[in-house]
Amino acid sequence: MDGEGYKGVNGSRMETEKIKNEKRLIRQAMKSRRDLLTKEQQNLYSNQIAEWIQNCDAYIQMKKICIYQAFRNEVSCDTILRNALFDGKMVFTPVTDKDSRTMEFYRITENTRWRQGAYGIMEPDLDETVSALSELYPDEPALILMPGLAFDRAKHRIGYGGGYYDRYLAEHREHITAALCYDFQVINAVLPHEEHDRVPDYIITNREIII
Repeated sequence: MDGEGYKGVNGSRMETEKIKNEKRLIRQAMKSRRDLLTKEQQNLYSNQIAEWIQNCDAYIQMKKICIYQAFRNEVSCDTILRNALFDGKMVFTPVTDKDSRTMEFYRITENTRWRQGAYGIMEPDLDETVSALSELYPDEPALILMPGLAFDRAKHRIGYGGGYYDRYLAEHREHITAALCYDFQVINAVLPHEEHDRVPDYIITNREIII
């Protein structure tokens, strides 16, 4: 490799490390800001977001909705889950595998039994008869609601760094995605981002829907 080629590769690595460091600092700052929310505020804002979702075209049109189990003051999907079941939708939630660093969605109902899963997040207690969304309905679109820590108005997203959603959505491009967050998690500056970062179709906050 000639000198110019070496500098190009080295410069690319340095740029990647710079982006990772910037993301790490933003994650820390946003986690600290979100931790200040009271339980009452979390419930209020989450219910406001649930109302936005119920009036969103993607929710109205989709028969299958994928939620998540809120962790560490994330936007709660509890009201969304109740609304979706009442509206006759099929609801799914993620189960993660830390060893393979993969994620799959499984159907849940009012009678689902829960257990503590990876990272201390609640997951459905599965048995061998339960099939994943991608096996039951291959190539059929669902609305996937996803958490995150920071967003910008171009819909760039900073998650927790595990890449679970990015990897899943790279393999299942048929789905519609909506990121849920509090209004203060959307910043005006452009966030550091990389090519593999998946941009959600919608960002839904307690104040607005960003399309």
